[in-house]
Amino acid sequence: MNRSLISGFNAALEKLMPFLTLSGLIIGFLLGPRAGRFSAFAVPLFAFMTFSGTINMNVSDFKQTLSHPLPIFMFLIVFHLIQPFAAWAAASVLLSGDYQIATGLVLLYSIPVAVSSSIWTNIFHGNIPLNITLILIDTFLGPVVTPLIVKIFCGAEITINSASMFMSLVWMIVVPSCLGIAANQISGGKIPQKFLPILKPASKIALFCVIIINAGKISPSLNFDMLYIRTGIITLALCFAGFFIANIFAGIIKLPYDQKVSFVFSAGMRNISAALVIAITYFEPRCSIPVVIGISFQQLLTSISGKILLKPETATQKK
Repeated sequence: MNRSLISGFNAALEKLMPFLTLSGLIIGFLLGPRAGRFSAFAVPLFAFMTFSGTINMNVSDFKQTLSHPLPIFMFLIVFHLIQPFAAWAAASVLLSGDYQIATGLVLLYSIPVAVSSSIWTNIFHGNIPLNITLILIDTFLGPVVTPLIVKIFCGAEITINSASMFMSLVWMIVVPSCLGIAANQISGGKIPQKFLPILKPASKIALFCVIIINAGKISPSLNFDMLYIRTGIITLALCFAGFFIANIFAGIIKLPYDQKVSFVFSAGMRNISAALVIAITYFEPRCSIPVVIGISFQQLLTSISGKILLKPETATQKK
């Protein structure tokens, strides 16, 4: 197939991602259990998405950024301490002791950083090496940190199979990331150069399929009432708060504009597709409600947050 045609198709998919996400949810809800029966394919599809997202990453960028660890250290504090605590506190106060939905919120804010944050970092002229470093570090910490955070905040109310969750995250995120990075390093960049134009649209189609499958699986448990509306408002508020908090801490440590962009998008975007798979696999369907809301609106909120917090007039500055 013509490369320019594939590139155009991928560009169209990128612009349509918010619409595709919502469409996938609607299709999944309409198909119900007929879509949910394909849930065994969710993990392999997600592993493929992770491989596609990391095949262009370079270890040399990672090494360079490690020589300035302050942004990394501050990112981990914001991303894995402040935000999960805020999610737990909001759920405890505002959700009337609904432990299932509270667990979903905590899970949403314990999952690793989204690989797609690199797209927004690039759009706003951020520091790509810093963004890649944060993605890599958090990817490898994810299988340990995610079950640990959920256990700390929700372990008293919910039975959690931490070991099994750890292995799922390893197979969904760590292993395909290692394979993607290794493919780039060993081939000297030739493999991503050859296959990335095809992998990019294919990974977006895979995400569309994952959303349909998981929406179908949770559809029988959906019962829209005031609790669900309240959950939606809380989830959206926390999503925006994640960007806002990251922006504040980036200012506290006086990051230059390009690093601030990377910090804000990395700390504000979660790998919600992974959270959806984990929620469906290891928890009751109600736990998926905040995750479904998050995956529906993350890209839109990211765009809005970037325009509000990272002023357009400075978006042409690279340093």
